[in-house]
Amino acid sequence: MRTVKLVLRYCRGLLRLIADTAYDVVQYLRWSPLSSHPRCAAHLDAYITMNYHRLEKGLSFRHSRPRFGRATVDELISLLRLTERFGERQPARVAVSALASYREAHAPEDRYEPLETFLAERGSPRLEQEDALGGTKVVGREEVHAAALRDLRPFFASRHSVRDFDEREVDVDLIRRAVEMARFTPSVCNRQATRVHVLQTADAKRSALELQNGNRGFREQIDKVLVVTSDLRSFVSSGERYQSWIDGGMFAMSLVYALHSLGLGTCCLNWSVDWFTDRRLRKAIGLPPYERVIMLIAVGHLPERFKVARSARAPVDDLIVLH
Repeated sequence: MRTVKLVLRYCRGLLRLIADTAYDVVQYLRWSPLSSHPRCAAHLDAYITMNYHRLEKGLSFRHSRPRFGRATVDELISLLRLTERFGERQPARVAVSALASYREAHAPEDRYEPLETFLAERGSPRLEQEDALGGTKVVGREEVHAAALRDLRPFFASRHSVRDFDEREVDVDLIRRAVEMARFTPSVCNRQATRVHVLQTADAKRSALELQNGNRGFREQIDKVLVVTSDLRSFVSSGERYQSWIDGGMFAMSLVYALHSLGLGTCCLNWSVDWFTDRRLRKAIGLPPYERVIMLIAVGHLPERFKVARSARAPVDDLIVLH
């Protein structure tokens, strides 16, 4: 009898896994361009960003190959001509700047005629450095060290998952400042697909928190709920099917540390749910259908004294593998 129960439980779990995986696949198939022709402005932004960043990476090498990346230049010019249909947005302006930097990086005899023609059509054959949005810039080691070299161990060690907030309201400007810091998080080809939805009203917070099973006992103390999502329209191939979680997870961690630097308490609330619960959240708070939920973050002000889980960390030697 016990064996039969175990088999039935396994089968139910397998069916749920298949249903949830199918839900993820259908979402990705519906919204990702999957290396086809851009179907919307967001697809075009993704392709433009991916290609101009290829040029930026090539330009950032110590010794860039002469005439490198001409196929990418051709692709980028073709994509930029599509802005007549979809409208010109920030990625297109960055791309033109990157193309101008690419042009200036080549000696006159190595310049590429199709690019010369395109930039002449744009009326911007040359961009001044202070106006440049794309391309490269020179950074000094001393400049980086002056800003970055400090012992961050106390900072990392002082951040805890907080489940006891005081009654003060979190100013939305603090959230904006944290997002401003987190936006420098690396993302695949600089596509910056992560979005942060700030839930402020009691109804919106309750709708989200009731669907997440890790906030019981302190739900009423949470002042702001952040829903971190990733725009599936930014990922262009089957090889990037997991990239939304990777980029979104990295951004979420940056955001948590940025909020910590501003004196706020946070608690990461996982979104490991079935497809039905995911759809309920989307409907409850009005999420766009092309955004994948990565996680929720509870935010509030710290009380004067509070308790946190001790949570001993694994030794470094258990985490690092030397090859």
